[in-house]
Amino acid sequence: VGCGIDTAAPDPGDDTGGPGGGSPGGTTDPIPGDPGEGTGPITEVSGHIKTSTTWSDTIHAISPITIDAGVTLTVAAGATVDVATGITINGTLALQGTKAAKVVLRPASGTTVFSMFVPAGGTLTASYLVQTGGNLSISSTGSVTLVDSQLSHGDGDLLVMSGGMLNMTYSAIGLEPGDKDTTHCDMHVTGTATITATHSNFGTAAYGLMLYADSHADFTYTNWFGNGIDAAITPPVAADFSHSYFAKGAPSQD
Repeated sequence: VGCGIDTAAPDPGDDTGGPGGGSPGGTTDPIPGDPGEGTGPITEVSGHIKTSTTWSDTIHAISPITIDAGVTLTVAAGATVDVATGITINGTLALQGTKAAKVVLRPASGTTVFSMFVPAGGTLTASYLVQTGGNLSISSTGSVTLVDSQLSHGDGDLLVMSGGMLNMTYSAIGLEPGDKDTTHCDMHVTGTATITATHSNFGTAAYGLMLYADSHADFTYTNWFGNGIDAAITPPVAADFSHSYFAKGAPSQD
């Protein structure tokens, strides 16, 4: 583990290429309800997505959703998706929020959590996403890209990798210092994976990171704060934490 630890926390709202992590687009409000939340027509969806399509305004996913292989589901800027159970991504899910009109993913009324699963062949890309109450799992060759996005309020471990690839920049798993979250572990890696998670924040969980597999991981220029333990690591792993801020010191190795 290579650690070059900065002595003071970088500005968490910088998404312009500076040295520190970044909240999504500089926002500090993790709860949906900002301008950009869908306010137009409500559409109910369920079952398999068999042809490429676009969701906009407010979507109620009333039963498990499966995006079939070869199919692209696009979620337009400003849309809100209320998820009753979960979404399995065998094809592509493209969440195309903007700074002024974020995409919101949240549990449907009467529920507290939903699941997102990216298995072999699946691809998730997200820009300016605000996701609350959702657990994200990546396996095999599944691929996830997060830019200017914020995920929080997971049930147990929020982002779990048993394989696959993560490319995360200027994003946050967890909340701002002083806010309360429900997540046990922001990111839990149990299988060989390729990880780039730079210029981002991991905060307000019991564990910021559990890295328990031989993964190739770039965690440079990240901020770790408000966690019970910032990073727990079981060697052998290849992980670079250079130029990062740890509120509780360098990563531990169990």
